[in-house]
Amino acid sequence: MTAENSWLLDVLQRFMKSRPLCVMTRCIMGYVLSSKVDEVFQRCRRRQYESELKFAVLAASIGDVALGFCDNFHQAYETHHKQLQVSSPAFYGKTNRVEISTSEGIVDFAAQKSRELLAEIGAGEWVVLKGYKCSTLDGNHLQKTEKRIGELRGLCAAALPGTVVAKFNLHNQLFERAYLLADAHAQESSVLDRVIDDLEERELVIADRHFCIVKFLLGVANRACCFLIRQHGRLKNGLLGKRKQIGRIKAGMVYEQALQITDGERTLTIRRITLKLDRPTRDGDIEIHMLSNVPSEDATACELAELYHQRWEIENAFYVLTMTLTCEVKSIGNPQAALFLFCMALLAYNCRQVLLAVLWKVHDQSDVEAMSHHKMAKAITKPMDGFLAAVPESDWNRLVPQTAKDCAAFLFQVAPHVNIRSYRKSVRGPKKPAPVRKRCQLGSHVSTHRLLEARKQRC
Repeated sequence: MTAENSWLLDVLQRFMKSRPLCVMTRCIMGYVLSSKVDEVFQRCRRRQYESELKFAVLAASIGDVALGFCDNFHQAYETHHKQLQVSSPAFYGKTNRVEISTSEGIVDFAAQKSRELLAEIGAGEWVVLKGYKCSTLDGNHLQKTEKRIGELRGLCAAALPGTVVAKFNLHNQLFERAYLLADAHAQESSVLDRVIDDLEERELVIADRHFCIVKFLLGVANRACCFLIRQHGRLKNGLLGKRKQIGRIKAGMVYEQALQITDGERTLTIRRITLKLDRPTRDGDIEIHMLSNVPSEDATACELAELYHQRWEIENAFYVLTMTLTCEVKSIGNPQAALFLFCMALLAYNCRQVLLAVLWKVHDQSDVEAMSHHKMAKAITKPMDGFLAAVPESDWNRLVPQTAKDCAAFLFQVAPHVNIRSYRKSVRGPKKPAPVRKRCQLGSHVSTHRLLEARKQRC
């Protein structure tokens, strides 16, 4: 080993011991964002082409924004300008023209690479419903952006860059598909034909009432797949027979009744499962109706009512995505650039799930579940700039293995250095009720010092 390699290895060892989460994140991201990302571009592109700027380098720079290493696209360009080898206008032009199909392909690719690492780590998949692959579906509207595009200036209305309909695998907790809508006013239901085409054999789709569309339900059934979807009020009742009381679960009493749906040509009889809640929802609902075509011999009504709560897994994933990663930047108003950033954030979320899987294998699972995602994000983003400077990309590729098997071995080598308890969530006591505010007779301002001095005199 040369003196230079020995010195770099020593630097890497120091970071492994003092900033292990940072090192593990770089290892996972390096494997997922490999040179094979260029193959995704070549496979998914329609009109866009590569010239001086390689798509893998562009994805890595936007990935830094998604992970919070860079605050915006300009910082990402300044950080990677040597690798990008293009001017700033060319960089922005490229991001603004990333095609929807390419952004969707990135999410699919990230799920595949993450599954490879999970398999090498030995992280088994959770059994949600025996014999079925369970996925949940939900949409996310991107927040309004600043009006930097010429057509937006002078408008009072909010500028919306698009919508994402994401498919979340409940067995390995990964985002595995993203269906993008550049038109923010387009209905989420417009992508449901593509969702049906992507279904696998014996797949169970769990979704909210926004996806309760007869055409979609019949399409899922025609693919020999199943659904568990909350009934929407617009669905006309075709109830058959009487409602039967099945049993009780933690949330309330469960009932079941047959229901017939039709689109004029096709007719299907399905199960209507009603959960009569002990406590109303925040919207004031006291009953939740769920529609399913899962055979009764595969799952009882009580089991399906419990299973519907799994839909919140994707809601929690979107919350973590928003709070710990950068999935939206207000200054990015171009729909294709904004959607590309969101898909890179989905990729980063999948990498975060791989990191947690390694920690689950090495540390106590209850301690890992008690970790604060916010504290983890800070522990990763703060030292990353110094880590990248101390161990450049060329040296990192020489020191750290790039195959899935070797990456998993490296992650297991670093994981024991993570002090899990230092990342615990801060648990506070119950909130006190807000006091009744008193009108101040002296005016609109008070002196805090005088109030504290008065309290001392009373004591």
